[in-house]
Amino acid sequence: MEKIINLPQQFLTNMQNLLGKDYNKYLVAVNKPAVHGVRLNTLKADSSILQEFNVLGKVTYASNGYITDTGKIGKHPYHIAGLVYVQEPSSMLAVCASGLMQENNKNLCVLDLCASPGGKSGQIAEILAGDGVLVCNEIDHKRAKVLAGNIERMGYTNVIVTNTNPATLAKSLVHKFDYIFVDAPCGGEGMFRKDPATILEWKQERLESNAQRQKEILQEAHKMLKPNGKLIYSTCTFAPEENENVINWFVSQFNYGLIMPNEHVIKSTTYLTQPECRRFYPHVAMGEGQFVCVMQKPSSELQYTHASKPYKLGNSELKLTNEYISSTFSLPFAVNYTKIGENICLTNKNLQNMLIFMQNIPQINAGITVGNIEKGRFVPHHNMFTAYGKYAKQKINFDLNNQQLCKYLHGEQLENTYLLNNGYAVVCVNNYAIGGVRVSGNALKNLFPKGLRI
Repeated sequence: MEKIINLPQQFLTNMQNLLGKDYNKYLVAVNKPAVHGVRLNTLKADSSILQEFNVLGKVTYASNGYITDTGKIGKHPYHIAGLVYVQEPSSMLAVCASGLMQENNKNLCVLDLCASPGGKSGQIAEILAGDGVLVCNEIDHKRAKVLAGNIERMGYTNVIVTNTNPATLAKSLVHKFDYIFVDAPCGGEGMFRKDPATILEWKQERLESNAQRQKEILQEAHKMLKPNGKLIYSTCTFAPEENENVINWFVSQFNYGLIMPNEHVIKSTTYLTQPECRRFYPHVAMGEGQFVCVMQKPSSELQYTHASKPYKLGNSELKLTNEYISSTFSLPFAVNYTKIGENICLTNKNLQNMLIFMQNIPQINAGITVGNIEKGRFVPHHNMFTAYGKYAKQKINFDLNNQQLCKYLHGEQLENTYLLNNGYAVVCVNNYAIGGVRVSGNALKNLFPKGLRI
C-alpha cells in the first residue's frame, strides 16, 4: 500500500501490536485527509450562522460541534467576531466525556491546566455560560498569549488566564476546583495525519520521559482538586506508556475512582483493557487521535489557602474607566474592576473571589479587558467592544459583503456618514460585534487590532 505520510517504523510496530487485526484499518485512515471541525459559540450565536461554512455533519458527542470540509476559516468575519472556533473533532472529546454538561449547578470552579490554544477552555466556558470560574493556564508565554487572544475573541466573561507552571498554581490554589482538565503534553501520535511535522519529533525513547512529566503534572492537579472533584486526563497520543500506564500509576498512588463517560462518547471510541479509558482512532470515528479518562477524587477534609486583599483601582483610574464605560455602554449590571498588569478588567464577584488567592500567580487577563491608562488618558481595549457590543450606545452594522466592512478589517479609517457623536462606537457584522472605532468629527478612527487585520 502506497504511503502518503512516512511514519517511523518503530511507531508502526507499536501500532500493529496495539491494534492487532484493526491495524490495516488504521493505516488506511491515517493516509486519508485530516478531518476539520468548528465549534459554535452558543453564547454569541445560533446554528443559523453555519450556512456560511460548508458543514458536512455533526460531531455526534458534541452538541455544538460540526465537521467541515476545511479548517481555513480564520479570516471569515464570523470567526473574527468569535462566533465559531476552529477545533478538530476528537479534541472536543475530553470535555464531552467529563460530565460537566450534566451538572445541574454550573456555579463551579474549573481549571484547564494545559490550556493553549483554548479549544477545551472554550467548550468549558460555553457550558458554564457565565456562571462559576474557569482558570486557564499555559506554562509557555507565547502560547499563553495565543490562549488569551482566543478567550478574548470568544467573549467569555468568567475566565482567568494564567501563565505559570502547575506547581506554582498548586501552592496558592489547594482544594479550589470542582473539575480539573489535564490535556497533557505528549508524543502527539494522534496528530500525525493533521500535522505531519510532529512525525519528525517522535522518538520511542521519549515515551517514558513524557510519562514522567505527565505524572508530575497530575500530582499538582491532585493538590488543587476538591474532595469528590473530577480530574479529566487526556492526550493526543496512542502509546499506553503515556495513557493507561499513567492512569494506573496515578490511581494506585491517590486512590481515585474511574468514571465511565456517556453513551455518545462510548459509541465514538474504543478501549484496550479498561472500559473507562477511552481511545479515539481515525478508523473508528471522524477525527484524529485522542485518549481520555475521567477520574474522581476520594472524600477528605478541605484544606484552605491564605487569601490576599484584591487590587483596587486608584481614584484617577476609577474615574477615567467609569467615564469611558458610562459614555460608551449601557450595561445592565453593576461593574467591578481588577487590574491585571497594566490592563483594567471587568470582573464579576466570582472572579474576584478567586483572584484574591492568586496574587502570586502570573496572570494575563481576567474577565473582560476594558482598557488601560496611558499618559492620563483612557485607552479602550478590543475585548470590551466585542464582548459587550450589544450594550453599546452607538453602533454601525454592516452585512458580510459590505465594502466598508472590508475596509474596517483592513485597518482603514472610515468616514462618519452615520451621524455618530464624538466618542466611541461598536462595529457589527449582521448585528454581531466585531470591533470598535473612535468617533472624531467626520472621521472614524479604526481601533481594530493590527494583529487581527486582514
